[in-house]
Amino acid sequence: MHFPWLPLIFILSLLGVTLFVCRTLNASERALKWNGALIFLCLCGAAMVLDFTLTMIFASAGFDERTPYDSFGSRIAWTERIATYLIPCAISLLLALRFRRRQRFALEVSPERASAEREDSVKIQTSPYTQSELTL
Repeated sequence: MHFPWLPLIFILSLLGVTLFVCRTLNASERALKWNGALIFLCLCGAAMVLDFTLTMIFASAGFDERTPYDSFGSRIAWTERIATYLIPCAISLLLALRFRRRQRFALEVSPERASAEREDSVKIQTSPYTQSELTL
């Protein structure tokens, strides 16, 4: 049994891309809304289920002649691949919990910060007739 390093590196890079995209979306919205680690965890779980399903289909197919898919369709090959899924899942679970803690902290602090920002903001009168103001 050999460890599949290349698929592990590929899956970890997908985790990095997912985290980057979600952090960019959170920064553009100025709120902790998108939990990239949790999204990746769901996608990785779905990939494990689909991989297991396809492995069982190929393992039970019973080909008469040898095919190139025999090395991928065995249960032993699936157990080798499961470690490749579980390591990034564990990392993303820890990151999702950390994000959730940061999100809760931001919700607790945000009413105080919002009132401070309203007091410090600049107000510009936009129309003398309607007495409307624009805060910056």
